Amino acid sequence: MIILAWSNDVYKSVEHKVMVNQEVERHSIAYFLCPSYEAFIGCYDEENSIYKRFTFGEYRSQIQKDVKASGHKVGLPRFLVST
Repeated sequence: MIILAWSNDVYKSVEHKVMVNQEVERHSIAYFLCPSYEAFIGCYDEENSIYKRFTFGEYRSQIQKDVKASGHKVGLPRFLVST
């Protein structure tokens, strides 16, 4: 499985619109929370991607190492292609 996510630091999201209803409580449910640890994360244009190809498991592991070492999530910059 390949998850097509970021496009070289450009992510286009749809505008989130919610109608407020004062009489009825609203509930939100996350249904795409985390992909499989074996799922590949990548740019739709892999040939020109500024990121190396990596799995969600590699990403999560790197975040845990970064937090343990520095107290911060570094995230995607760890997967940039060297120039």
